[in-house]
Amino acid sequence: MLIVVVIAAFIGAGLLDLNLRKKFNIEKNEKFMDQYVGIWHFLLEIVLCFLFLSFVTVNLFDQNTLYALLFAFIMVLFIVRGLLEFWFRREKGRHIISFTYVGLCAIISVAISIIL
Repeated sequence: MLIVVVIAAFIGAGLLDLNLRKKFNIEKNEKFMDQYVGIWHFLLEIVLCFLFLSFVTVNLFDQNTLYALLFAFIMVLFIVRGLLEFWFRREKGRHIISFTYVGLCAIISVAISIIL
């Protein structure tokens, strides 16, 4: 059941991404580092990843809770990314996609918590 939720989420995210990019004329990132506002944004996301991994390593969770926490963490990353894009690169419009992914991750996290 989890595989179905994740596959549906990836397909939905891909279609949503294409539609939003077409509707708001948002260009794709050409390089990996184009998705970050600056080097400090890249470092902030690395620190958040290490904090999440240390939190999950120290605490013991069952499988369902771990999956829900993973999508909640991804949601936090997209909140940070969306806010930074909104504050510093509003003209590019990429914050629209980031905030859409926040909503999608929230829906997936709740769905995993309820279904599993």
